[in-house]
Amino acid sequence: MRKEMPTGPWEDIAIDFLGPLPEGQHLFVVVDSYSRYLEVCETTNTECKETIQHLLEIFGRYGVPSLIKADNGPQFSSEEFKRFCQEYGIQLVNTIPYWPQMNGQVERQNRSILKRLRIAQELGKDWRKELREFLLVYHSTNHSTTGEAPSKLMFGRRIKGRLPRVPASINDESVRDFDNLQKAKGKLYSDKKRHAEHSDIQEGDRVLVKRMKKDHKLQTEFQVIHKKGSDTTVRSSLSGKEFRRNVTHLKKVPDSNDKTSDDKDDERVQNNEHQLMEENAQHSTTNAGSLPQTEDSRGKRKRREPVRYDDYVPYYVEEAIGGVVASGSTDMDKTL
Repeated sequence: MRKEMPTGPWEDIAIDFLGPLPEGQHLFVVVDSYSRYLEVCETTNTECKETIQHLLEIFGRYGVPSLIKADNGPQFSSEEFKRFCQEYGIQLVNTIPYWPQMNGQVERQNRSILKRLRIAQELGKDWRKELREFLLVYHSTNHSTTGEAPSKLMFGRRIKGRLPRVPASINDESVRDFDNLQKAKGKLYSDKKRHAEHSDIQEGDRVLVKRMKKDHKLQTEFQVIHKKGSDTTVRSSLSGKEFRRNVTHLKKVPDSNDKTSDDKDDERVQNNEHQLMEENAQHSTTNAGSLPQTEDSRGKRKRREPVRYDDYVPYYVEEAIGGVVASGSTDMDKTL
């Protein structure tokens, strides 16, 4: 009896172990019943806990299926595996004992994989590399049953193998517009946060390159031989070696007639000092008659009298007779 094809990719999967291999490993094979897409994991442990970890790793890439078909191996028929399927809402179907045809898709893939491994062993090649090359060709080639490549049914596009192909046209204008909008927002935010400025470094300029590995402190001049955006290629003036760096790691070497950035910084600091001294001198001249000159030129905060003295007027005491105080103020008298 033949089972109908599922309604979509990664709804119905079949799993099985292939092995042991000569070095004691096993291959955990997963087949999608709709697209015939293959996932193969190498493992040295076939227990239930390790099997669940492999499934969770695969689910992280393709999602959780609705149904899993497996044989009656101890790892697939255990209570722990049944609880795992129940927790993730997966229907577990165990095949009839001693009837592997019920799980024929994964058994057929096991035979193809085993054939490739035997050829690799006979030729003395790395079986792991040969297995990955087999999966690449298999996923990009039309399947004999469906007539389409497994990757086309799985992802909606045929993955590129060794053979050249015409890229498929996809109507993704809305996706591209949204992507460009988000990238523009991210650029504005990053440029503002990093205070980004346009670099005036051009091809042919002599520059100093920031050393990523500080082996010594000897500086070597470099020359820019290629620049595309912020991607810059420089050549050492001593060894002739070429290095690829971001433009932010370069510092332009000025001509002898031009001022260096350090000279500009020193000149800017001196101008600020002269301006500050002139402002202090002008301030001192304006307030020379009212404020006493002190050695401390730092600004002082304005002191405020306590609130309880708001109803009082300051006086100079000239003479005290009994409980009466004679004040030096001409505005009014105050009795203590």
